[in-house]
Amino acid sequence: MNKTELIELTQELLGLKSLEDRKDDLLFLKREYKHYSNRDEDSFYEQQLTNKFINLYLELAKKEPKLVQSSADERKEIIEMTKALMSRDDILKASRDLDNYIDAFKRAGSSSKEVDDALWAEFREAKNAFLNKKKEFFENLDKANEEKKAKKLEIIAKAKELLVIKNIKESNDKMDALMAEWKAIGFSGRDNDQALWEEFSEVRKEFEQKKREHHHEMIKEFEVRAEKKEQMIKDMKKLIADAYFTPEEVKQVKQLDSDFKHIGFAGKEKDDDLFNRWNALIKQYFEEKKFYAD
Repeated sequence: MNKTELIELTQELLGLKSLEDRKDDLLFLKREYKHYSNRDEDSFYEQQLTNKFINLYLELAKKEPKLVQSSADERKEIIEMTKALMSRDDILKASRDLDNYIDAFKRAGSSSKEVDDALWAEFREAKNAFLNKKKEFFENLDKANEEKKAKKLEIIAKAKELLVIKNIKESNDKMDALMAEWKAIGFSGRDNDQALWEEFSEVRKEFEQKKREHHHEMIKEFEVRAEKKEQMIKDMKKLIADAYFTPEEVKQVKQLDSDFKHIGFAGKEKDDDLFNRWNALIKQYFEEKKFYAD
């Protein structure tokens, strides 16, 4: 932070009613004040900026007396701030704050050897307690990330199984469900996440290609089925025209009806019409059979 920014920060703090939640900024300013308070600058302009910062800092010290507290009191405050890190959930930011506290503690100056040793022992205990918490946090994080990695690998394996498409809608619904499951798992660690996502994305791209291929194949299959049904309709019309309604012929018609229905779906544009026309012919055949039988 340059001197202009230091001046702006000090002015900002001067304008606040309470500085309770700005302890880190106050600690930072205190450290900078010690750096500049006995320093001669190379240029008149730089000296002016330094003097302005010092004057603003001393004005802020009237509002916040702790800014000019003794070395021992300053260290005691840093110790309390370090102890408070144990209740923080933002471990990464708290870790960066600890680095600042360590630096500030070292810069605070000294008192007597007895006081310094006692304060350092208390600070070291608070620091090590947080470092142990940090270590435990990352160990648990590593374990959680491994579990998430395993879940994502399982999703990738399931996604690969969907590359053999039998039913587009069913397969598509399953792929969408896997995507939702993936998102729900969340970040799985810097070392894992990007590579896993790239692998999953490649499978999904291949799936989309397989869907397009399957769709084209189904269109061709629908055309074949429609042609078969059209031919059966023609054959059925001829059979009706030449019908004798013998038991063998009736058996043949029933078999043809079964065969027609087993051809399968012939596409939404044609299938209903083909089905209705076929059923009408079957109905016609049996109505005429009844008529002639009577």
